[in-house]
Amino acid sequence: MKLFLSGNEAIAFGLIEAGARFIVGYPGTPSSEVIPTAMEIKKRFGIRGYFDWSVNEKVAFEEATAASYAQIGSAVVMKQVGLNVAMDPFMNTAMTGAPGGLVVVVADDPGPHSSQTEQDSRFLAFFAKIPVLEPSTPQEAYEFSKKALSLSRNFEIPVMIRSTTRVSHSREDIEVGDLADLQIEPHFVKDVDRFAATPHFRLILHKKLNEKIEKIKGLEWFSDFEEYFEGDVLIVTSGVSFAYLYDIVKDNNLENRIKLLRIKMPYPLDVEKLKKAIDKIGSKRIFVIEEGYPILEMQLKTKMPVIEGRLSGLVPNEGELTIDKIGEILSKAGILNQKSYDFVAPPFKRPSLCPGCGHRSAFFAIKQVFRNSAIYTGDIGCYTLGLNLGAVDTVHCMGASVSFAFGFDKVYSLFGKNDQIVVATIGDSTFFHSGIPALIDAVHNNSKLILVILDNTTVAMTGNQTTPANDHNQIGEETKPIEIEGVIKALGVDFLRIRDAYDMDGMIEDLKSAKDFVLNSKSPAVLIFRHPCVYSGEGLKSNVRFKDVYVDENLCTGCKVCVKQFECPSLIFDENKKKVFIDVATCIKCGQCVKSCPFDAIKVEQ
Repeated sequence: MKLFLSGNEAIAFGLIEAGARFIVGYPGTPSSEVIPTAMEIKKRFGIRGYFDWSVNEKVAFEEATAASYAQIGSAVVMKQVGLNVAMDPFMNTAMTGAPGGLVVVVADDPGPHSSQTEQDSRFLAFFAKIPVLEPSTPQEAYEFSKKALSLSRNFEIPVMIRSTTRVSHSREDIEVGDLADLQIEPHFVKDVDRFAATPHFRLILHKKLNEKIEKIKGLEWFSDFEEYFEGDVLIVTSGVSFAYLYDIVKDNNLENRIKLLRIKMPYPLDVEKLKKAIDKIGSKRIFVIEEGYPILEMQLKTKMPVIEGRLSGLVPNEGELTIDKIGEILSKAGILNQKSYDFVAPPFKRPSLCPGCGHRSAFFAIKQVFRNSAIYTGDIGCYTLGLNLGAVDTVHCMGASVSFAFGFDKVYSLFGKNDQIVVATIGDSTFFHSGIPALIDAVHNNSKLILVILDNTTVAMTGNQTTPANDHNQIGEETKPIEIEGVIKALGVDFLRIRDAYDMDGMIEDLKSAKDFVLNSKSPAVLIFRHPCVYSGEGLKSNVRFKDVYVDENLCTGCKVCVKQFECPSLIFDENKKKVFIDVATCIKCGQCVKSCPFDAIKVEQ
């Protein structure tokens, strides 16, 4: 069966074909499509298995590890910053091993395009001492996923598949194999010395891990190096950089100038074997070009110090290695005429919340109440774009808005500034992911922060995945919803208000009440501003509320308050008329912009 698959979809097909029957994770671009694809495969082909989202990456990793302990082929999926969240079980599972097989699918985001870091997860595989396979195309993502689960089972060791944005999101025709259901019986063999090891036994497990890595180095398929072309300049490469280099060589007729030596498993690298291959080739110059950190380069440099790459300063230490960037590197090295790969960047357009997004109304209300007097701690999600409305001062990592608000409140209060208001904003999924522990700390330690939970009933930024608050999963199977307000009440929060984010006057009233509460108490105030995402099924039905929304030109003064402070993409300033008009192609007629005009120039027609 031939299918046109993205890299992420191909990973799901490869894992399930290889026998993975427990696949969990947390959504994060560029990894988000793996689990929905697995769920669709389950539904379409009648596969028995558990494929679903978890509340965060740490929990997902622990769930998948347990399934592997029970001899079930498993996988855990996340983006690179998600691996930071899962580091504790990641390091421990490397020690204990994974009897049923465990594939760690991590999609890195060089650039970055949609992340707060551009870290290289291969380095963490190196750190944990687990193998990492690096596909360069969707076809290889499919093949490598099957190889990864097989390797993991054979050596009872977690194996990482490291994808990147370009591999995860590019597409290719792929011939997939049999997806028949399997007769599998879970079976956990108790072994306390291994699975509940004390520090003494962890030392023994570490020794066994090192022995596994040494054996894996010599495996034929994994340690073989693929050679391409016959030039006297040798480039050692892996992953998507190999795909780009291959195209550059072919497009510029450099087959007799450049030789590519492609690595499939960047760690563990059989350096001795690689050195012998390089010595045999006898190249005049040797380069290492790889996406991310110098993993190959560092290992190879122990035996061959004269190498050009990141450590020599030839390859940049940051940014994505796009095809034009690699062309620039080769041009700098005197190998390629860079004119062949001139790249014209598109004009920059600042990202903005979607027309009709309830988050925009919530941020506008926050600014109406607190202006510039509050400290605004933000979080990771669509609502990071509260930056555009001046209602986000810090963005660090998931859940940090609540922790940062606690820290700011405590230091200001400690030094006599008890009237300093701190407003934290966090999304519903992020609250479940890692906001709850920080709120526990705030309640327990009498912090008077204001927490605004922006609840759009989905994980919107990564593709509208479900959250623990939903009563169904991605493919419609019934689940038990967890109410955010129930969690908050259970934590002992004394001030809680819930409001529709389209109710501007109501939100302003709640924010003023919250301000009065925290200035006269020693506990946090929590507000839930809830409205479905405009691109969810529920949101598409409920957001169009008026027949028309328009600007009365006779009342518009051209002050741009609506454009600058409300910042809806559908509000356009006409430079010729010096008036604002509404773009009917993008406006969803929600009417929220009415409140943003100080001169009542924006009108609605019922």
